[in-house]
Amino acid sequence: MKKVLSLALVLLLLMSMFAGCSSNSDSDETSGKIGLIVSTLNNPFFVTLKDGAQEKAKELGLELVVLDSQNDAAAELSNMEDLLTQGVSVILINPTDSDAVGNAIKAANAKGVPVITLDRGANSGEVVSHIASDNVAGGLMAGQYIVELLGGAGKVVELEGIAGTSAARDRGQGFNDALVGTDVEVVANQVADFDRTKGLSVMENILQAQPEINAVFAHNDEMALGAIKAIESAGKNIIVVGFDATDDAVNAVKEGSMAATVAQQPNLIGSLGVEAAKKVIDGSTVDAFIPVALKLITGSDEPVVQEAKTMGLILSTLNNPFFVTLKEGAEAKAAELGVELIVLDSQNDAAKELSNMEDLLTQGVDLILINPTDSDAVGNAIKAANSAGVPVITLDRGANHGEVISHVASDNIAGGVMAGKYIAELLGGTGNVVELEGIAGTSAARDRGQGFNDALVGTDITVVAKQVADFDRTKGLSVMENILQAQPEINAVFAHNDEMALGALTAIEVSGRDIIVVGFDATDDAVKAVEAGKMAATVAQQPNLIGALGVEFGLKALSGEQVDSYVPVELMLVK
Repeated sequence: MKKVLSLALVLLLLMSMFAGCSSNSDSDETSGKIGLIVSTLNNPFFVTLKDGAQEKAKELGLELVVLDSQNDAAAELSNMEDLLTQGVSVILINPTDSDAVGNAIKAANAKGVPVITLDRGANSGEVVSHIASDNVAGGLMAGQYIVELLGGAGKVVELEGIAGTSAARDRGQGFNDALVGTDVEVVANQVADFDRTKGLSVMENILQAQPEINAVFAHNDEMALGAIKAIESAGKNIIVVGFDATDDAVNAVKEGSMAATVAQQPNLIGSLGVEAAKKVIDGSTVDAFIPVALKLITGSDEPVVQEAKTMGLILSTLNNPFFVTLKEGAEAKAAELGVELIVLDSQNDAAKELSNMEDLLTQGVDLILINPTDSDAVGNAIKAANSAGVPVITLDRGANHGEVISHVASDNIAGGVMAGKYIAELLGGTGNVVELEGIAGTSAARDRGQGFNDALVGTDITVVAKQVADFDRTKGLSVMENILQAQPEINAVFAHNDEMALGALTAIEVSGRDIIVVGFDATDDAVKAVEAGKMAATVAQQPNLIGALGVEFGLKALSGEQVDSYVPVELMLVK
């Protein structure tokens, strides 16, 4: 009996050991396996992308399963289902089409498998990161080079990539943006699907229809090389610029048959994709957008390199939730666009604000975003940037002095009108109100106050007290306490921001009086107070979006695009 029991124990131990080995092996295999779906391997660019991914996977000890969609969205979805069946940990995908790929990505989302897009983005489905060059900037680079070669005047042809892909859309946008304000005219633009043979046939047709062509921009090198064949057969002398810097295209540039090609380093895109996948597997956070540097390959020895842009963001104070949210919006957009963002806090001190400006100018930033402490005092800081030739964009609050290229903000007058009309409606057009004003001299305080008072014109509502509380919650509390002691009858309060409104609300609750309070900014605390019925309303001006638009329009300006002098951000009343 002892022998049988001993044998059973030994067998049980062996089985558990084998089971443990099998379980660990399966776990390791799954955790180290990633998938790569490529739009087509019939294009040298994507072959190089694949090679870069494979080299990095080997270096990191990862198993990489590569599948070719052959430019077919149905095959792409089938490839995704295949990889999900194989139990990969992360999927890298280079979409055939930015819209159609959504179904494949959603299939991965449903299985909880993270997805990273390469080169081309996706218009639907959730991805953890997108790795690509800034195709708009690349198109702009190509367009500016063609304008330079043509002396600012001439007729050009644009050969477009696959309709619906982000690469085709963005490269075309950048190229056409570069032509604005010049005498260069696009006499034909036709789709050639990123294909060399189609580039040849499309260009042959265009050459027959257009007697005068000075240059061609093709959304990729394959189409450019096809176009060159057609041009050579026609015996014409036409400048050709491509995009991708494939080996064939670079050789054509060296030989002089092609003027230039924009290099976006597919090998590096593939390599960075695998690196990002490894981080996801390890539980690390990856940026939503990982930029890959561009360069223009010309016949000269030294390529023109697109350097990453650096922006400064000077905030009036980070002791206010509104400006913290604005900062976060700017930081998120900067990460997405591959912009280095340096953030400095002025602590509501104009002298500190000027010091921050001088600090950023010393660091050599390309552009400065500033949220002024005071619309008058900020003039000295802006003039310092003007003298250094550094463009400035104001956020939320405007500047009364100095030159800025754009102002990104809500229409504070309209917001004040919105608040005033709502109070008038709640009071039935009659009553006594208090106005808590923001920092004197700021455009936000001035404009919100103007809009509020405009809304009261023609009503029987009287402003019985208005006092400055500097956009501060503590000051809002103390100022409101004093007003409550001085004013026996108050029906409503309008505060130029939520911090003062919340301070006033505390004073009102302590006094036990029933007074309507309306704020401005829709900070988290204020929205919660509205939901709880303590505050009547708050005007929302989306600080996150103000920050994001500041960075976005700043980059456009640095890329040579014309930006609007005022960029409005939509308002809404939260009640």
